[in-house]
Formats: sequence, structure tokens, C-alpha cells
Amino acid sequence: MNILLNEIRRSLVELQMGLEGALNITDQMEALTQALSLARTPPKWAGVAYFSKKSLEPWFVDMTERCTQLDEW
Repeated sequence: MNILLNEIRRSLVELQMGLEGALNITDQMEALTQALSLARTPPKWAGVAYFSKKSLEPWFVDMTERCTQLDEW
């Protein structure tokens, strides 16, 4: 789960920097933007996450609930 959370944070920070002009927009940033705008789980995130056919919002809710469960242990 840490790998997934790190990838989400890294890619979103990188995208924000790209949108602010601090970095050049890459193909990966473009794919992330497109997936987010279509409410789909970005391919890079899905590659390090558990299998799910859910769209982005239910997938994200499920992921946060899983993190909460792990945190309670």
C-alpha cells in the first residue's frame, strides 16, 4: 500500500509542478491528466494497486478505507 500511496503523491506533485511551469509536461503527466479528467484510475496507479474495475471516485474511497483498516491494526 505504501508503494501505491507514494506513487499517487509523487505523480500528483509532479503534475502540479508541470501545470505551474516548473517542469515540462511529460507523456506520463498528460496520461494522468487525461485519466483524472475522465474519472478513471490512472494506469500508473493501477499498475501498483490491487485489481479493481471501479471508476476513480469509488476506487479512491475504497483505497482510503483500506488504508484506514491497515492503520487500525
